[in-house]
Amino acid sequence: MGTWAKGYVRVALGLAGMSGAIAAYTPAWAQDTGTDSAASPIQDIIVTAERREQSLQDSSLSLQVLSADQLEKSNLTQASDLNTLVPGLQIGSGGNSPQIYIRGVGDFAASALSNPAVAVNIDGVYIGRPQAVNSQFYDLARIEVLKGPQGTLYGRNASGGAINLISNRPSLNGVDGYIGVTYGNYDNKQLEGAVNLPLGETLAARFAFQAVDRDGYLSDGTDDDQRVAGRLRVLWEPSATVSLLLKADYAKEDGKGPGYVMLPTPAGTDKWTSTSSPEANAALAAQPPIGFLLPPTVDDSFRDNKFWNLSAELNADLGFATLTVLPAYRHSEYAERNYPAGLRNSFPGNTAKQVSVEARLGNSSDKLDWVIGGYFYNEKQDSEQQIYQGTFQDSVTLALPKIRSYAAFGQATFSVTDALRLIGGLRYTYERNELSGQLLTYVPPFPVPPEDLPVLQIAFGGKKSFDSLNWKAGAEFDLAPAHMLFATASTGFKAGGFNQTIAPDATYDPEKITAFEIGSRNEFLDGRLILNFEGFWWKLKDSQIAHVKFDPAGNINLVTDNAGRAEIKGFNVELQAALGNNDSLRFFAEYNDAKYKDFAFETAYSIFGTQLFNPLSTGCAVSAPYPGSTFGTEAATIDCSGFQMPRAPKWTGAATYAHTFELPGGDTIVFDATTQFASKRWLGFDYVAPEHVDGYVTFDANLTYTAPERRWSVAAFIRNIGKEAVYTGAGVHAFAPPLTYATIAPPRTFGVRLRYNFGK
Repeated sequence: MGTWAKGYVRVALGLAGMSGAIAAYTPAWAQDTGTDSAASPIQDIIVTAERREQSLQDSSLSLQVLSADQLEKSNLTQASDLNTLVPGLQIGSGGNSPQIYIRGVGDFAASALSNPAVAVNIDGVYIGRPQAVNSQFYDLARIEVLKGPQGTLYGRNASGGAINLISNRPSLNGVDGYIGVTYGNYDNKQLEGAVNLPLGETLAARFAFQAVDRDGYLSDGTDDDQRVAGRLRVLWEPSATVSLLLKADYAKEDGKGPGYVMLPTPAGTDKWTSTSSPEANAALAAQPPIGFLLPPTVDDSFRDNKFWNLSAELNADLGFATLTVLPAYRHSEYAERNYPAGLRNSFPGNTAKQVSVEARLGNSSDKLDWVIGGYFYNEKQDSEQQIYQGTFQDSVTLALPKIRSYAAFGQATFSVTDALRLIGGLRYTYERNELSGQLLTYVPPFPVPPEDLPVLQIAFGGKKSFDSLNWKAGAEFDLAPAHMLFATASTGFKAGGFNQTIAPDATYDPEKITAFEIGSRNEFLDGRLILNFEGFWWKLKDSQIAHVKFDPAGNINLVTDNAGRAEIKGFNVELQAALGNNDSLRFFAEYNDAKYKDFAFETAYSIFGTQLFNPLSTGCAVSAPYPGSTFGTEAATIDCSGFQMPRAPKWTGAATYAHTFELPGGDTIVFDATTQFASKRWLGFDYVAPEHVDGYVTFDANLTYTAPERRWSVAAFIRNIGKEAVYTGAGVHAFAPPLTYATIAPPRTFGVRLRYNFGK
């Protein structure tokens, strides 16, 4: 038995002993402190992360749930806002694509050929294009954040975890809804609402919408938020055993879109000064050895994205099981321009068409909970990406990727005794990828007059297929009715694919992960105190690292490499306490030691005697140049083994305290304050000094007045009170290292929110 395995056994025994000791001590603690025995318990949260309804405290998943009330207070409008709500989750952006990392497992790429490592689903339907995620955060019943591989029930591209967005369903029980208005600094204007309408005894509809118009956080107006979105749900329940839910939604995003800042911050500017500022461009031009030849960043960023989706959910009780069928079609159109790593990156007009169908049977009884099913996924894209690199290379990449995936899965939980349950699951996936593409260069540089023709630099693509068998095994044991120990082992994978270049970098292999987790869930004082523990050990193989480097043909290119092995190990503790009827406390802290054991890749060093690669662009060990695989090139190996994984701070956590003031008329005032922290971390895979940033502590607060019967409420909020600079990702300019460009979370924001609830 290995050292870590022995350690986990010791931790498991320690957790069992700790839980028993706390359980034994609880009655005395309650009596000695004079705790009010009539105090309200913590509200039970029902989740569907395992394709069935169960209490969060009865689940052995590493799972954090954000309720509708938490989402309303947080003023959440896009994926990156989750950074302040979920410790261990780090979300940056690659242009308009959210880059989601859980405990260091994620995806840095922002091209049509990349695959996310954290699956995002809306009402059970997978969102294939990350750009389409941001416009889904309204009228939600809850968000479930699953940490760790979800290969059995969620399949491909869930090696780091999954984020489930669950919207509010239509109801047959009467007319109701809400309207909410928000105004804040940066001229932040938001309008959100929903209405539920019964259309008969068996038919109901719910319409929800959101409109956001906010100025940018950065000095050139980037990092703004301009969007409108609408969602229609129609529910038909002809009997107690059959229901059909039809779903449609539309979203449009425009404005300037995400922006970037320079690291280190140019002298005389603040942390939110954009890369298009005079100071940042002066720092770029002065960067040795060739900064003066690089194109300046100008104020012409934009985005113009449209998304629409149609789906359905059929549920039929067949007696022995419930049949669920989820067909869906998703359509994405996106156009944008931004400046990652000092290069102009444009998508003049891209489309993605996605078809998916999931069908499953499931049932729950006293002895056995089970689900079996099949899944089909088909995606076609038409992608054009322009990269402007000044004197060095002006290129257009045309790509037509196609993905078709099939899967069969099953999972069951069997009760051996009243206290012991065993878990087992399997999923088999077969996937076929096809790609045809061209990399074109232009002379003279952009903009290209009509008479100038592109020059074919390389053609790339081909066909590639692979399969994967993932599994899950585990056990749950009830020490007492409200005290559970669990241990699970599971696997997951992220799909392999193609790069927009030639061999040997033409393809990359799937990323695979095996995770071992143990934990304990405990309730005390009749549900007024929750204390949960978890230990985890993940083993990552062929980790996919998407980064800018020189490809075998000598082009600056966004390439995905497989980075060998990594280990992720740590623990967390979660505490929730109802301190009487009017006070509550939540605390979560996590330790995460995430390191690459084997991370080496090859980059083109020179071509026909002209040096391309600058060793200052990495903080890793660089080998002496040697003959490359392409005629006229030399290559070098970059070895980053032993480094901490990017976007994986060793310590993260959050604490929230809330107090309710009950007024004589039945109305209330609630004050709540939250702090979140993270330790030092790397922002990118280059491992240059500017990418290693300090830890942070942020503070948020809300003051909410709610009228009797919760008919209306008004709230004042403030976020990031100390105006802490929280960087969310970074990259290095290949020609002028170590010039670093980063994304950054919002500065101090504040405002007021008014909400009116109507109906039942």
